[in-house]
Amino acid sequence: MYPLKLRRIFTHNLKGFDLNIPLQKLVVVTGPSGSGKSSLVFDTLVKIAENRTKLLTDYAKPTIFLDPVKAELEGPFPPLLALRQGVRDWYPYKTVGEILGIFFLIEYLFSQWGDFKCPVCSAYNKISSLNSVIKWFEELSPGEKFFLLLPLPEKSLKALSYLQSQGFTRFIINGKEIDLSEEEVPYQFEEVYLVLDRMIKEERSLYRLLENLRLAQSINRGQVLIKFLDGKTLSFNLSSYCVTCGSPLLTYFKKCSQCRGQGYKEKTPCPKCNGLKLESTILESKLFGIEIKQIVTMSLGELYCFWRDQSHLVSTSAQKSVLTLLEKATFWEVDYLSLSNPVFKLTLGERKILEILLLFFTDFYGVLYVLDEPTLGLDEFRRKKLLILLRELINKGNSCLVVEHDPEFIRQADFIIELGFEGGEKGGYLVRAVPREEYPLDSLKFPNFKKKKPEEERLVVVLNKESQQRKIFIGGINLFPLEGGSKEIGQMEEFMANLIEKGYRVCKEDSSYLDKGETFVIEYIGIWELWRDVLLQLPTSRAKGLTKRHFSFHTPEGICKGCKGRGSECEECLGKRLNYEVLNLTYRGYKIAEILDFTLEEALNLFTQIPKMQDLLLRLKDLKVSYLRLSQRLKELSGGERLRLNLIKKLFSKEKCEIYLLYYPFQGLSPGEWSNLHTLFRKLNQEDKTIVIVESHPLARGFVDWII
Repeated sequence: MYPLKLRRIFTHNLKGFDLNIPLQKLVVVTGPSGSGKSSLVFDTLVKIAENRTKLLTDYAKPTIFLDPVKAELEGPFPPLLALRQGVRDWYPYKTVGEILGIFFLIEYLFSQWGDFKCPVCSAYNKISSLNSVIKWFEELSPGEKFFLLLPLPEKSLKALSYLQSQGFTRFIINGKEIDLSEEEVPYQFEEVYLVLDRMIKEERSLYRLLENLRLAQSINRGQVLIKFLDGKTLSFNLSSYCVTCGSPLLTYFKKCSQCRGQGYKEKTPCPKCNGLKLESTILESKLFGIEIKQIVTMSLGELYCFWRDQSHLVSTSAQKSVLTLLEKATFWEVDYLSLSNPVFKLTLGERKILEILLLFFTDFYGVLYVLDEPTLGLDEFRRKKLLILLRELINKGNSCLVVEHDPEFIRQADFIIELGFEGGEKGGYLVRAVPREEYPLDSLKFPNFKKKKPEEERLVVVLNKESQQRKIFIGGINLFPLEGGSKEIGQMEEFMANLIEKGYRVCKEDSSYLDKGETFVIEYIGIWELWRDVLLQLPTSRAKGLTKRHFSFHTPEGICKGCKGRGSECEECLGKRLNYEVLNLTYRGYKIAEILDFTLEEALNLFTQIPKMQDLLLRLKDLKVSYLRLSQRLKELSGGERLRLNLIKKLFSKEKCEIYLLYYPFQGLSPGEWSNLHTLFRKLNQEDKTIVIVESHPLARGFVDWII
C-alpha cells in the first residue's frame, strides 16, 4: 500500500516539511499543545478531502472559491471520515434515541406495522398497505376461494337503500347472507357486511382484487374482511380511520401538545408526556404488541433483544444497521443507556461513545479515519476498547490517523508523527516520523507530582442521601473520578450541592464546551475590558468624544465600517475588526492596531502600569501560552491552548470562589504539560482555594492529593 504523500506543508504554523503517512496502519500524531497537530491533520488533510468533495458536487464552480490549503498532495487520496476534538454540541434535550437515529426508525416501523389507538373510542387498529394485501394474495394457494366483505360504517336502512341503488344487493345481516333483490331487510339488525365479491385465486385474478379494493375505499374507506369457506377470517384496513367508530387515527409520532416535542423545560420533564415528547395516544399505541411508551424508554440492551426477536416479522436494511449499532453499544458497555435519556444527563464519555458509535457502526473498506483526541472522557477500560476497535478497522483494510497524547496509544501505534518543539511560532516543526520501534518510548514518562498530605482538620465530611460519607481536602487538589456513567455525575452534583449548603462558594467550569469562534484572545480573557477603561481616559479619546460603544467588537459604533466587524481580508482594518478612530489611537508610543498584533509576552512588558492585567498575563505566562497574539481568533487555537485560556478566564474572574469544580481540565494537553497546570493549582492552594477535578483520565490519580 502506497503512503499518503504530503509536500511543503505550510498550513498555519507548520514549517514547510514533507511527510509520508503510511496507510492501513494505526498512525498517532503527538506533540505539545499548539505545535500544529490539528493544523496538519484537520486544516490540511481533512480540508483536502472537503475540497475534493466540493469539486465533485459543485464541479461547475471555479476552484478559486475552495478553502486554500497550504500543502501539496502527491498521488491518490483515500475517502476520509473525521471526528474532531471535543464533543458535538448537541441540543441538550435531544435523547439517545434521537441522536442514534433509532427514534426515527421506530416511528417508521410504527407507521407500517403499528397498532394505532383510536383517540376517541380507544380501540386498537392495524392499517394495511396495498403492497401487504397483494403479497398476501400472491402467497395464497391456487384455487383458494374466499369472500370479500365490507363492514359498513353506517348501519341503517338508508345506507342499505343507497348501496342497493348502486347495484349492490348481497349482504350478510346478523350473520345470515341475504339478497335484497329477493328478500326484505330484517326489521332490526346490528351487524351488516356488504358482500363485495366471491373470488378464486387464479393466475389473472390480481387485477380483479385491485378493482375490488378500489371500490372498498370509495364505499367504506378500505375496510375489508376476507372470509374463507372453512370459516376463517382475515381483515385489512387500507385507511387511517378507526374500524370501530370511524374517527381519524394518528399514524405518525405526533409531538406532545404541551411541550411541543421538547420533552423538558429547564431540565424538568413535561408533566403531560413525562419527557417522552409524544402525545399520550401515541405512547399508548403499540408496535409488535408492546406499547410505544415502553419501547422508547427501553435501554439499548433491552431494545437489542426486542429488535432481534422481531426480525422474523420484518427485516429491513435500516433495522439490520440498528442491530449492528446496538451490538456496538453492548461492546462499549453503554447498553444501560435508555433511549429517552437526554444529552444533559450524559457524561462527556457517554457522549463521546455515542459519536464513536455513529462513526464506526457501518462497515467500510479503504477509508482513512481521522480522530482528534478520541479518548476524551473515556476511562482506561474504554480506551482499551477503542484500541481494539481501531485494530478491527485496520484489519478490514482501513487506515487510522489519531491525534492523541495518551502514552498507551503511542505505545500501541504502528507509526508515530511527533511535532514540536513548543507551541505557536516556536512550534510547527516535524520532530520525527518513525515506526514505533524507532520511537524513544522513554520520553513518555509521566511527571512525578509532589502531593500534599491532608491534615484531618482540612478534610470536610459530606453525607449523601444514604448517609454515606465522602470527604474533600480543603486547600488541596481533589479528584472526582468518572469510571462508569451518568450515575456518577448525579453523585458528584449531589456532593457539590451539599458543600454549597455548608456555605462554600463553588465555581463550575466545563471544558468540554470550549469557545471556538471568531472572538479575539484579548477580548476572551478580559484584557480588552480592563484596557478599554484606560483608553477612554486618553486625551485623544475625550477630544473625539469616544464612548465604551466605540471600543466594542460588536456595536455599530465600534466595528469597522468596511467589513462590518468580520475582519477577514479587510483593507481598512487589516483584520482587526475595529473602527478607524480606535485603531489609530496611540498608547505608550504604539497605535492600537500595532498593539493588537503583540504577543501576550510583549503585552506583559507593555501593560506594566495596570496591575490586574499584569496578574492575568503572568498567569498565562506560567501556563506557557504567552506566545499567543492578542488579536488571534479562538478558532485558530488548539484545544490545549483554548483550555488554558478558559481556565485562566474562569479561575481569575470577578467571582469570589473557594472551590473550583473543573470538568476534564487535561483536554488537549500532553501529560508533560500537566506540570504547568499543577503549578497554577498550587498557587491557588496557597491562596486557600480548593480544586476539584472531574476526570476519567487513567493518569489523573497521580496528579491529585485526594480522591473523593
